[in-house]
Amino acid sequence: MFGFGRPARERAVINQVATELQGAGIAPDAAKTAATNSVDEVLALLKQRNIDPFRENQGDIYASDEAFCAPRLAEGVTLDDIRYHWNRPLLILGVEEKIRQLVNFLVVDVVRQQGGDVKAASDRFKKTSIRYGDTAAWNPNEKYNEGLRAEDADLYVEFARRIDEWRGRQSQAQLDQFIERNGTLNAAVRAMVRNKVI
Repeated sequence: MFGFGRPARERAVINQVATELQGAGIAPDAAKTAATNSVDEVLALLKQRNIDPFRENQGDIYASDEAFCAPRLAEGVTLDDIRYHWNRPLLILGVEEKIRQLVNFLVVDVVRQQGGDVKAASDRFKKTSIRYGDTAAWNPNEKYNEGLRAEDADLYVEFARRIDEWRGRQSQAQLDQFIERNGTLNAAVRAMVRNKVI
């Protein structure tokens, strides 16, 4: 389960993810288990589709696909963003998505375990966390999107690097002000993209 006998590249991904999870406050054993399970799930999916998990040219393929690029470019994603994000090993991209889903679940589940108000925690999470997904497919009628506006819609994951760089330059007080002014962090990011700050 923990990767003995695994190829070195898979072990490296597991260790990297486990370290990041520990940095987020997850206990070492739980982090290692979550990282291993995520890697195994993504590997199984890629194997089922006969895709090399360490392929690093998907960004070049997507950047030349007009149907893929058009909605992203309309939102402010650049071709460089697409290439940067997708020209990384597909295994890492898949695991990043799994970890985002895990963190989303854990944030609310911790509140549930402590007997707190799960709806309030979920609403706060939606307001203060970046939510990635297919902006064009975002459905305001889905239960998880209840109370959100079009400007709060999921952001394309290709924005992640630029958003992370921008967030790294802000204090928590500044981020709180952006959220207060715009309603959600996603809406704040959209405003910053429109104003060419991100």
